[in-house]
Amino acid sequence: MKFFKLRHLTVVCPECQTIFATYEVARMPAIDTTTPVESDLHRILPDAELRSSLLAMCPNCIYTWWLSSFKEHFYLPQVVPDSPPTEPAKKFAHAVASGRKHNVHALDKAVLALNGYWCAKEQGVDGNRFLALAKAELQTALNDESWAGNRSRYNYVMGEIARLTGDFALAVNHFEKVDKSAGLPTELVSKMQEFAVSGNKSSVRLPPHIVGTIFVPGNRAAG
Repeated sequence: MKFFKLRHLTVVCPECQTIFATYEVARMPAIDTTTPVESDLHRILPDAELRSSLLAMCPNCIYTWWLSSFKEHFYLPQVVPDSPPTEPAKKFAHAVASGRKHNVHALDKAVLALNGYWCAKEQGVDGNRFLALAKAELQTALNDESWAGNRSRYNYVMGEIARLTGDFALAVNHFEKVDKSAGLPTELVSKMQEFAVSGNKSSVRLPPHIVGTIFVPGNRAAG
């Protein structure tokens, strides 16, 4: 049976050097064709705490960022302060605030905001403020020519964000910029563009064959 597992660990804040306890995702099943994935390319997790555990929040200075940027410490978690109790989605709001303080790139803030939106959905709370922030930050990032990355795929994601917010003209504009370098099936891009043209802003669960084509290595060549 597939299952997720959290691990209690101790880390050091890179900002103030406070040692504290937090959780990390120690086990996450690989994506297969039965994994729930939505058309904005996010995997639906069964508990919002799983996504929020991708971040760590310092109990002293409240610096919040991806857990991978915090060094693990040898102290036992039971003998150090815990990360402050925070609603899962709000943890991403703190991370965006930390990113602003450190003047990180708009793309980094967009990814955090998107994860905040997904986490809010998994938590069962309204995530529209996160989605609006992701839209603004990703648009800023795409207007910046200084970074290298898969702009075609980010144009698809921008199209989906715009569609989900009801900005259908902007969605179509970005879907039209998607090419083969995005690594996405033409069927998917065309269908989402059709939804934008028809004014459909509903969340869409991807069918198994599309999930397989995008995320399952053995299926990509066939897609």
